[in-house]
Order: sequence, then structure tokens, then C-alpha cells
Amino acid sequence: MVIVNLNKYQILLKTVELGSITRAAAQLFVAQPALSQCVQKLEKETGIELLVRNNTGVALTSEGRCFLEFAQRVLHEKAQLGKRIQDVENAENGEIRLGFTGTQATYVLPYILPDFQAKHPGVSITLIEATSDQIEQKLTRHEVDIGILHLPVVREELDYFEFSKDDMVVIPRRTSAYRDFIFHKEGEGVPYIHANFFREEPLILTLPGQRSRMVCDQILANAGIVPKIRQISRNLSTLDALAQVDYASVIMPSKQISRALRQRAHFKLDETVSVPYSFVLATMKDTYLSIAVQHLQREFLEKRFTF
Repeated sequence: MVIVNLNKYQILLKTVELGSITRAAAQLFVAQPALSQCVQKLEKETGIELLVRNNTGVALTSEGRCFLEFAQRVLHEKAQLGKRIQDVENAENGEIRLGFTGTQATYVLPYILPDFQAKHPGVSITLIEATSDQIEQKLTRHEVDIGILHLPVVREELDYFEFSKDDMVVIPRRTSAYRDFIFHKEGEGVPYIHANFFREEPLILTLPGQRSRMVCDQILANAGIVPKIRQISRNLSTLDALAQVDYASVIMPSKQISRALRQRAHFKLDETVSVPYSFVLATMKDTYLSIAVQHLQREFLEKRFTF
């Protein structure tokens, strides 16, 4: 097999990721004919038909899937070599691609990054915002070096450790019959609400598959409740805003509710049904972690469960 320019591998990966030569060309800022020619040259050099056209764009052939795995390994090894060489040449400098979700921008990053940059001023951090599922995917594709996720972690290829927990709390509509379900525990100042409240109460939830939704689904399943869903939204901020106007009741991470909503009555759930909203720091298993990434891991470990 003829050795090809590694840029062609990257072009192939982007084309497969987007399922379209047109979209890949737009993201890579190259002309569509040039990208098509690049793929054709790669097919000629390898002697493999890599892509076939379909109704929505392009897809890998069976041989193309095998070659894609090879291309991913080559690009990964090249990236690992670059990290090792950079560590040898200058261990105190480096770049970290950090994946995080939007809610973590206001809760986690301000607590971690200023102190980390003060200790390691030579390290450059690129922030990549995405959902937890997308961050897991980017980690496995080596598009980010380290990611902040919420449990559960779905992909077995990832190593992770928990560094913070948040309690899920209930903010009921003020017009609902929530007072009938309130109870207190001896020695605790925070009131509780019985999960039976949700048997008839309409809820706003995040999208299926989102970590906050998976936690809520588990809470409701633990209570044996099929929820009455009034609205579904991608963002916790939307749940917060709609709860403020009593559109429906919500179950949200306590540390991520707004100041306005925090002034409202909110309640804990009994530990027999409650599930924590946990924060974890994840990396790929069996991969070289640069010294810069190891420093960032250490920063999280030092502040573990302090916020």
C-alpha cells in the first residue's frame, strides 16, 4: 500500500462523521471538488472503494469501515507521538482540549481553571462545549483529551473518577397540591417531598438520552411512577425559566438552579428513590496522557468533593 498524506485520513474521517462531502468541505474550508478528488486519490492509492453515495450523502463500504479503523489508529498514534515529544522537549508547556457541558461552564470551570492556570501558565486550554454523549464520542475519537461528564458513563473505553455530586431537588408549581406530600426528617432542616407527588403532577424534563433526563427517569422508575410529561427541552435553563412561571414542576440539580428559582420552595427526595447528579472527569483507557493533562487531573483530585 502506498503511504498517503495523513491529511487525507483526516478528510476521510470528517466526511464519514458528517455523512456528506458537501458538509465536510464546508467545515474544512475547502472546495467540494477538491475534497472529492482527495477521497478519489485515497481510493486509488489504497485500491479500495471507501465511500458509496446514498440518498442522504455518502456512507462507508465494508472495506471502507476496515480502512477507517486503520486511519483512526494511525492518526491516534501520530497524536500520541506528538504529545510524547512535546513532553520531552518542554514538560511545563502543552495544550489540553477540554470537553465540558454548558452547565459546567458556570459551576465547575470557574472553580478549577484560574488556579490551574496560575500553577501552569505555559499550558494552553482549548474549551470544547458539547453534551455528555458528544464528549464521550469525542474522547473515543481523540478529538478531546479530557472531558467533564455526568454519570452514567456509557462507553467502556473510558476511564473516569467522580469529583463532585449534586442533589436532585424538586421545585413544585405553587398552584399544585405539593403541600400534601411534604415531610421532615428528624435532625434535618431541609424538607422532603414524597415521590407520589409525581403520580398526577405534570413535569418538564430534558430530552431522552441526556444525563439529567436519565437521572430523572431512574428516580421516577425507583418510585414506580410513569410521569405526566408536559414539556421536553434540551436545556436545564429552559426548565428553570418555565418553573419560575409555574408552567409545570421540575426535578433539577440543586446547584444549577437560578437565584430566582432558589428563592422558591424546593425539596429533597428520599434516598430510597433519589439518584445523585454526579460529575466525573474522563479520559480514554490505554492512551498516553500528556503531562499537562496529568496536571489537570491532579487539580481535580485535589479539589475533589470540595464544591
